[in-house]
Amino acid sequence: MTPDWKDTHRLLRLRRQPYDSPQIREQLESGKLRLLTSEIAVPASYYRALPPWEKAEARAAAVGLTVDRGVVAGKAAARLWGIGLLSVENKVEVQLPGRVRAGSRGTWTTGARYRSVILPKRYQTVERGIRVTTRLRCLVDIARHEPLDEAVVALDSARHLWPELTLERINREFAEMGTVRNGSRFRAALERSRPDIGSPWETKARLLLIDAALPEVQSVETQVEFRDPLTGRSYFVDILINGWLVLEVDGRSKYRGEYGDPATVLLDERDREKALQNLGSVVLRVGVKELTDGGEGECTMVQLVRRGLHSFTAPTSLPRVS
Repeated sequence: MTPDWKDTHRLLRLRRQPYDSPQIREQLESGKLRLLTSEIAVPASYYRALPPWEKAEARAAAVGLTVDRGVVAGKAAARLWGIGLLSVENKVEVQLPGRVRAGSRGTWTTGARYRSVILPKRYQTVERGIRVTTRLRCLVDIARHEPLDEAVVALDSARHLWPELTLERINREFAEMGTVRNGSRFRAALERSRPDIGSPWETKARLLLIDAALPEVQSVETQVEFRDPLTGRSYFVDILINGWLVLEVDGRSKYRGEYGDPATVLLDERDREKALQNLGSVVLRVGVKELTDGGEGECTMVQLVRRGLHSFTAPTSLPRVS
């Protein structure tokens, strides 16, 4: 059974503790405990060791445990659902139920940002002990208030996590919401979304390729399966360009322990790359830096793809699984 977010991140509810007890006061004053809100603390050494996205999870859970009526929403809700995102938010979005409006900023919970919207009861639920918006409402809010790429990343991740969220079902449930302010932003994100993306940075790479509109690029496929005829082993590639150029995207989390021991992951990835090359494919490997160093121009990843298509010769055939 999956533990509540409170237990996952070792959160201490001070409201239920003798706040002014010598033990609690000493740990707060010495820095052994760190306040995330006025009512929630966390062991400081534990929190410091967390990667940024898990710190954001802990903050979202802390705010969710602190607010009396509020519902965690937007990107913070996505984190508590397990939905992948590109960027890390500094504030936890909170919406109030029904037509209740947020008070002045001085009354807001520490670390929270309130958004005054209408939040019907049917779009509220509880996930691992925290009140959050439902999956679709969360995705719609991200599309309405965040950049398009972030919305596509969230949709790709949700569709990968829950295969039952088919395009037909999402469209049907979105239509049932009725008129949604800035709903066209959600439809635009959904149009760009795919269900078979393995990570947020794979989505980002795919969107960069689409937006670059390179004349050399005829097709961009994702999570394509190859099978070694000698060993029978299958390998899925992140992105396949023009049916032969493999683009592998290494997200930050892959080498920070999210997918297991970093050293083991690195060895597995190198073995996999060698196997793909032995099958006759050309493999380009990029990381987050190559996706984000473009500024106003082309990022390194796009330049590498263009050069690869010009420099390498397409193999006569590859053992891909249809």
